[in-house]
Amino acid sequence: MGSCDLRNTQSLTDMNKYIALIDCNNFYASCERVFDPSLKFKPVVVLSNNDGCVIARSAEAKLLGIKMGEPLFKCKNILKKESVKVFSSNYTLYADMSNRVMSIIKNHFEDVEVYSIDEAFVSIEAASINNLYKELVSLRNKILKWTGIPVSIGLSTTKTLAKLAGRKAKKSLGVCSLFDPRDLTNALREVAAGSVWGIGRRLEKKLFLKGISNAYQLSVFNHREARILGSVNLVRTILELNGVPCLDINSVVDSKRQITTSRAFGSPIYDLDLLKEAVSVYVSRAAEKLRLQGSSCSTITVALSTNRFSQKEPYKFLVETQSLISSTDSTSKLISSAKKILESIFKKGPGYKKAHIFLSGLEKSASKQYSLEDNIFSIDKETNLMRVFDKLNIFYGRDTLKYASTGISRDWLMKRERKSKSYTTNWSEILTIQL
Repeated sequence: MGSCDLRNTQSLTDMNKYIALIDCNNFYASCERVFDPSLKFKPVVVLSNNDGCVIARSAEAKLLGIKMGEPLFKCKNILKKESVKVFSSNYTLYADMSNRVMSIIKNHFEDVEVYSIDEAFVSIEAASINNLYKELVSLRNKILKWTGIPVSIGLSTTKTLAKLAGRKAKKSLGVCSLFDPRDLTNALREVAAGSVWGIGRRLEKKLFLKGISNAYQLSVFNHREARILGSVNLVRTILELNGVPCLDINSVVDSKRQITTSRAFGSPIYDLDLLKEAVSVYVSRAAEKLRLQGSSCSTITVALSTNRFSQKEPYKFLVETQSLISSTDSTSKLISSAKKILESIFKKGPGYKKAHIFLSGLEKSASKQYSLEDNIFSIDKETNLMRVFDKLNIFYGRDTLKYASTGISRDWLMKRERKSKSYTTNWSEILTIQL
């Protein structure tokens, strides 16, 4: 197991507050390897929706020159030549594996921010860097042993520096810290300004015109000029690069203000009934997310779009929004409203490639304001039904219970020809071993 040298950080043991970034290595590819050990040390890639582009690569696949976001048709030859194992995206599996990793981290540390499906920031107080380093190595080993997912850990005094340390840790596949001034300066000079967390492409171009091409030059950039060039966020980034914490750990997950479900179909749909089936499925997914965060919605939007890259017909985007009489988290009520909207916007002729569902006007279900027209008994009955509905689907697997309008065959679903099984979330696909 690799690690960065901590010998030059001994003088900093009087510091007691640190930020660590725990990052899963090649997460989607690693998830696939957990259930097929024969893939270890072999090139693996995971594709996006409809098996369109590469969205994850193992280290071995990266060495072959396969690029992130590269369309499948462009790299088919190298995939075949190098016997690269290709998977369709299995987001249900990846989300469950992520939850397992994050649960271990949360049980180990109190102040944790789950930043993305494969990353978490941790705020730590410690009297000794050496002891903290050993603790992080132990945590890394535990995550690998309990989940099979390898992680890299970057340690420093700010979130931005922890990100940079995490990048160095990935190269050594271990734990790396950035404290010593000389090591920090060298690390900043090795990183392009555009690769610094929070610096986008537009800002990168502006910085380049100012002669700033790497993170070190950015760290010594004048604050007043930075404020004019970018915003207060750019100043915060500069301060963070200098070891001044400006970004707190956000351990409380904020509720979404809008919930969106949007998927492309495996092939264009011309039939209204099939579109109703697809929209019903997407509404069901959105309603699950709505209840998961304890919200109700008062506005629903449905949209249809054709293939924007088609040479045969012009691009169309049809959309309509409807305000509900009373906010709700009921799947059946939302499906009913969505189908009415769909009927009003549907036009015969073009083949529709994508459907979009937007739930907005969100409020906490627990503090919902009722009107005189609301039937409280009926609403409570519907709430209890949805609670049982969700529990059964969580325990036995998605779509154990589903509405008839969501269909059975679902031939319109996106292409996922290389999808692995849902080993951890579906009883019928659980991994079995014969002795």
